[in-house]
This record gives sequence, C-alpha cells and structure tokens, in this order.
Amino acid sequence: MPEQVEYEKLRNLVLFKELDDAELEIVSKRIFEKTYKKDSTLFVEGMPGEILYIVAEGAVDIIKKTKDSELIIAQIKPGEITGEMALIDSGTRSATGRTSIDSKLVVITRNSFNEMLDSDPKIAAKILMALLKIINKRLRITDKKFEQ
Repeated sequence: MPEQVEYEKLRNLVLFKELDDAELEIVSKRIFEKTYKKDSTLFVEGMPGEILYIVAEGAVDIIKKTKDSELIIAQIKPGEITGEMALIDSGTRSATGRTSIDSKLVVITRNSFNEMLDSDPKIAAKILMALLKIINKRLRITDKKFEQ
C-alpha cells in the first residue's frame, strides 16, 4: 500500500539533495513510497512510461529480452533511479524493470511531476537539474565502455 514519504528520508536521495526543508515538505506530499515483493514487474519494455522509481531499499533489475532469453543490463541499487525518461517524454519503456529482492521504492508519477512544474517550478527545476546530472553521468559511463 502506498505511503507518504517522510521528507527527512528524501533528504538523503540524490534527486532531492538541493532542496531545502520547505521544498522537501512540498515534494513529500506529491510522491509516495511503496513496498514490492521480489520478482515484481514494475514496467515492461515497450509499454508507456508514466513513473520514475527511486530505490529506497532493495534492488531493481533492468532487463532486455533477446531472442532466446532475458539479459540483465543493469541493477538499480538503493539511492539510484530508474524510469527517469518517463518524466521527460511520453515514449515507451526501453527495457523491463523487475525487483530482484523485496524492495521499497519511492514513486514519482509523470502527472504529479507535471503538477509540480505548474505549482512549484523552482522545485521542479532543481529536480530536473539533478536528473540531468544523473543522465549525463550515465552517458559518460556508456561512452567510456565504447572507448574500451
């Protein structure tokens, strides 16, 4: 069952590091935390993206299907995010996300983020900047893999 996230807990998550206490309080009312059992499918490759997940506890495997099997291409650990493209565009999921152990995830829906863009653009801009830094870091890591 979804629960409101205490803003104290948000303070430690990379996406919200630049927010002050008042801003964290506002954000905590627009997002929620949910517990998922091991092997819960969060999203499926090809489906519309509507949610960004932050792993508070546990882990999420990111899986690409091949002709013959499934390939785990990444494991998202506590403090990390997945599904970030869902907040930016309305494209489909590029992979499948499934919990590898019992997990607690902080959930941000595209609708709640869009509401934040309208009502609290300064907060949304700080979150977007944090998101851009995360995406940029991932791109640099991918670039280095291709260099090798």
